[in-house]
Amino acid sequence: MKTTIAAAALSAALIAAGSASASELLANGDFDAGNTGFYSQYAYAPLDGSGMNLFPEATYDVSPNAHLDHPAFASFADHTPGVDRGMMMVINGSPTPDAIIWAEGDVGGGAPLIGAADTDYTFSFWLASVYPASPANLQLWINGAKVDGETFAAQGGEANLGQWQQFSYSGVTGDSGLQSVYLTNLNLEPNGNDFALDDMSLSGVAVPEPATWALMLLGFGGLGAMLRANRRRAGLAATA
Repeated sequence: MKTTIAAAALSAALIAAGSASASELLANGDFDAGNTGFYSQYAYAPLDGSGMNLFPEATYDVSPNAHLDHPAFASFADHTPGVDRGMMMVINGSPTPDAIIWAEGDVGGGAPLIGAADTDYTFSFWLASVYPASPANLQLWINGAKVDGETFAAQGGEANLGQWQQFSYSGVTGDSGLQSVYLTNLNLEPNGNDFALDDMSLSGVAVPEPATWALMLLGFGGLGAMLRANRRRAGLAATA
């Protein structure tokens, strides 16, 4: 009976630990929930009927089509496949250095993304130009620091408008875990420098909850007791 309980406890704990792996850690990576779940230092400029709401630099909208935000922007659908609201973040690039375009985590009042140290994670997103001239060149920041060499250049030219490119970065959390991830733009040109983001994603292995650890210890302890009892029985049988 004890053997059955211990084995069941260990099996349940291992299943729980495996299911603790987080497939998606971002709140609104596909932007289908609208202007929520992320942080930006750009000004939010939603559709207002004028068709010119993204005319000034350093503005963004969560929109189904960039052309609705500016008459010079290309007309194309968001990247997210399948049935959804079809939203994306449309951005008119800022001339201000290191202005945060998009962020999740403990930036702007949010919560850390992964609290555990030494945890593998992968961040990815899709980028498309909405205007042919002066394409964006995005810089990745992790925990408030630039990641050297991790820049993501959009494609320019008429032929590449609305062509979604995927970029990704994999790393391991430090002692403080993964507090934040965000993007800025190395291109500071006020003319052109217009782009869209979609399907931001962060995946990582979550640490099992305390209750799961307790269940695992119970299972290991029970199996250990079972093995010790089996050895004792074997010893008695040998001396009989």
